[in-house]
Amino acid sequence: MNAEQKRAWLAVVSAIFCLAGYGLLLPSVGAFRAFAVFALFAVNGFSPLIGRREKSDERDATISRKATLAGGMASYLTFVAGLMAIWGVAYLGYGQEQVSVDLLPMLAILGMIVLFSVRSLVILILYGRHLEGTDA
Repeated sequence: MNAEQKRAWLAVVSAIFCLAGYGLLLPSVGAFRAFAVFALFAVNGFSPLIGRREKSDERDATISRKATLAGGMASYLTFVAGLMAIWGVAYLGYGQEQVSVDLLPMLAILGMIVLFSVRSLVILILYGRHLEGTDA
């Protein structure tokens, strides 16, 4: 397992912990306060320290580029769909013409988490496909 895969596993595991914590806190403290559990995702800030000395080749760069593109597109889709969902629920559902500003930072943080989670999953999938094609 190379350094990129180790970083990907860190992001996937931390995202799972954040989602589980959010699900556990949601009934007791509400949606806005439970969202604070996503601060645990900041542990991924230490991921560049994993495997700093390892060398990468063109295949690693290609996989990283494809994964970053997939994560960026998923994040953009999450942001646009989230904005439209907020508008749809507020305006069409409740007839409100204004929404709380508190929702926008939550949506930006959610987009960031989607970016890193999808990027990590794509990295793990692409490295897994490479191993299936060889006799390793």
